[in-house]
Amino acid sequence: MTGPVVCGIDFSDHSRRALAWARLLADRLGQPLVVVHAVEPVLAEAARLTYGPDALKASIEPELRTFAGPLGGSATAFHIGVGEPASVIRGTALVRNASVLVVGTQGHGRAARMWFGSTTMRLLRETTIPVLCVPSAASDVPEIAALVVGTDFSDASAAALQTAAQLGARCGVPVTCLHVVPTVSTSARWNELVKDAEHAAVRSARSRMADATAGFAEGTLTPDVRTGDAAEVLLQAAAARGTLIVVGLGGANPGQRPGSTAYRLASGAETPVLGVPPRRT
Repeated sequence: MTGPVVCGIDFSDHSRRALAWARLLADRLGQPLVVVHAVEPVLAEAARLTYGPDALKASIEPELRTFAGPLGGSATAFHIGVGEPASVIRGTALVRNASVLVVGTQGHGRAARMWFGSTTMRLLRETTIPVLCVPSAASDVPEIAALVVGTDFSDASAAALQTAAQLGARCGVPVTCLHVVPTVSTSARWNELVKDAEHAAVRSARSRMADATAGFAEGTLTPDVRTGDAAEVLLQAAAARGTLIVVGLGGANPGQRPGSTAYRLASGAETPVLGVPPRRT
């Protein structure tokens, strides 16, 4: 994972928390941090007409530096863009060849409840690089102690496995590769048949897990196969403090992203979730 860490902020407490996680990631990856803020076009035009072409940057950049405080540091770059937040953040990431985007899942003021549904959701749908979604329940004192990466053996989850392995190596933390075999609720008369089917599915999953992790260095990933609801099992596996979830974002068609499991994790987890798009071919 090479390239800057780009963090979008809107001056809310939620984005300050996201910035703390972005700072940690940048330090762990040994990469610079870029802090991005988007300004509405109407406001930008009014400032230009009233105070001149450089007024916006002159006014907002000091506020950004103050907001970032010690999380910024001397090597941090600040970028002010005009437009819809997701477009500004994603555009900055592409121009800077970023390795990861970081955003909070809630925003500022009356739009707070829409932040995930608009900015974060659009980034997850359109991104070509991993996006770390930082929920309001995430710790203000970031820590990466372990990673849990979910796999359904698809191309998208293969990319998530690769990213988790790289991040785990850079952070020096264990990585668990988890596949969840769905359980089926049925009448008591079919219990034995369902159990037999689940056992067969678990055996098959363990074989596929061995194939999926075969290309990684020994000890890089710890395979694990469980049964239940995928999102719920992943959340349980990441319950320990400092455990991040890594998940693929779905098919190559952006209209399919994120998949149902990734969406439930990104919108409902109390720990940050790193969504990884499929590899570009």
